[in-house]
Amino acid sequence: MSFADKLNFLMTITKTSNSALAGRVSLDASYISRLRNGKRLMPKDAGVIHSMAANFARRCSEDYQKKAISDALKLTSLPDDNAALAEEIADWLLHDNSGGAERVGRFLSGLSGLGGRPAPARPQEDCILPFPHGDVSFYYGIEGKRRTAEYFLSEVAARENPQTLLLFSDEETSWMTADPEYARKWAELMARVLSKGNEIKIIHTISRDLDEMLSAISQWMPLYMSGNIEPYFYPKKRDGVFKKTLFIAPETAAVVSNSIGDQISLAANVLYRDPAVVASFTEEFLQYLRLCRPLMRIFTARDRDTFYDTLAEFEGERADTLIKTESLSILTMPENLLASIIRRSGIDASNHLSVHSARRRRFLESLETNHFTELIHLPDTVAVKNGGAKVAMSNILDGGTVFYTPEEYAAHMEQVITLLASCENYHVILIGRQKEDRYTVYAREEVGVIVAKTSQPPVVLAMGEGNMVAAFWDFLKGMAGEKTYANPDNKTAIASLHTYLKKLGDEI
Repeated sequence: MSFADKLNFLMTITKTSNSALAGRVSLDASYISRLRNGKRLMPKDAGVIHSMAANFARRCSEDYQKKAISDALKLTSLPDDNAALAEEIADWLLHDNSGGAERVGRFLSGLSGLGGRPAPARPQEDCILPFPHGDVSFYYGIEGKRRTAEYFLSEVAARENPQTLLLFSDEETSWMTADPEYARKWAELMARVLSKGNEIKIIHTISRDLDEMLSAISQWMPLYMSGNIEPYFYPKKRDGVFKKTLFIAPETAAVVSNSIGDQISLAANVLYRDPAVVASFTEEFLQYLRLCRPLMRIFTARDRDTFYDTLAEFEGERADTLIKTESLSILTMPENLLASIIRRSGIDASNHLSVHSARRRRFLESLETNHFTELIHLPDTVAVKNGGAKVAMSNILDGGTVFYTPEEYAAHMEQVITLLASCENYHVILIGRQKEDRYTVYAREEVGVIVAKTSQPPVVLAMGEGNMVAAFWDFLKGMAGEKTYANPDNKTAIASLHTYLKKLGDEI
């Protein structure tokens, strides 16, 4: 979170107005307002920050306030003493949270390294649990929770008719991961459930915290890549005391459990099979789902048309843009060059050219009002000569990567130079080779971000949650360099690209 986000959070949760805080720290209320919306940077005087923190600590008296601040500061327990709490708040306000870009980088590296979802292993007979008879069964503690989940998934996987599973749990999850053997079995059962055509709607337990969001996505990504999962999250704070699990297969069964805090060792886990009871819990889940928001949308190769629709909506918003692909953005590619590449590569041209034409039109229109900054790593000219330069996101089109010929790459680069010379809002920033670059990040400020895994098998994530968008935006801005991004130099970029093209021409 930025300083502005932290200040706004503290003022909101403690119900502190601009004028009230201004009076406490001897500043103008309009200045406080500008601090909150990010138009002014954090005051350099640490004494002002400590005075703010003392005010917030005094106003933190309700349980929900303490819970929210404890979660935000990542404290295991909140200090009872106001002075100690004020120190914690001041330290949080003063601390630079620039590590978000580093976390995004780690997430992207992990995403690129994911392979295809392995086919579920054939279960051994002694691993198949016969589904219990009767309308209700009770199981207790951690082993009971494991057995209940296994019964549930085994029965869903055994059925021929697919359905949409509804999953939510904010209970402690070590029962699922602590035992490697059980974790493997659980993953195999989930994979088998998805392989039978079942779909999943899951509500992740996160609280608008970047670490929690990226962690949730990373943990579920191997299963997300099936394309059969819709992830959601509840955007507001919960008390964190009363916790619940709902695993529901509307046509089969429901698993329900409750616990206090992280105490699940004696909790009852109930497996319901009575259709009326299952329908009741289904409605309970759906009511909660209506209060939630999509965490992201997931697209695989089979979702090409839906992805293009989402892309059109994304690119229709006017906003400054940062993009980093594996090579050159396809938005800057002339239509005749794309047509030539499609013919040469034997790609089915159906709607590709019309989609590209519409995207390029929106791109050129956006340059009239907004900045578009492209981060480019120039590949070794020998690699380009040998056909090693990828056409960006070509694997999303038809599931197979397409490479430039040297002449095609040079022609595309010439178009980039033309845009740099003719469009004052189009910029190129040259970057070094990244340790892991099998991804595309396409961010539009305060609008959304599209992340594409370009290693096989490809998958695209479309995200609109504010903290996620800001984190990926900061990641790209950090890759470009804050000063370089703020002061782009098109003339220098043009000169560098001309030098590169001359070297490439000498190699061909």
